[in-house]
Amino acid sequence: MEHETHDCEAPREFRVTFPGPITTHMVVVDGWSVPFLEASFRGEDGLRLILDGRIGIDLGTNEAERLIPFLADAIAVALGYGGHPRDDGPELPPKLPHKAPRRVVQVEMLPD
Repeated sequence: MEHETHDCEAPREFRVTFPGPITTHMVVVDGWSVPFLEASFRGEDGLRLILDGRIGIDLGTNEAERLIPFLADAIAVALGYGGHPRDDGPELPPKLPHKAPRRVVQVEMLPD
């Protein structure tokens, strides 16, 4: 029995890569996390906002301070809430299967 031959590319040895290190930060407005939004710092006065891991924009810190609360409200409304929570407001009920803003607690080291 004779085997047929054909021209195929040899399979690549590795198909999965792990680029990095990638440093992103949670975005928090008035003590509440903003779902689907991450940030990474660019120099001393800049940052990159990344929406849903797909869309990014580079901003200065003053621009970000004005834009992010608006964006937080827009994301909350898109998730079915009236807006992003304010200050010490109540915890929002989850509207499954979506994420909701959650209270963020910061931990700090105290001097001895």
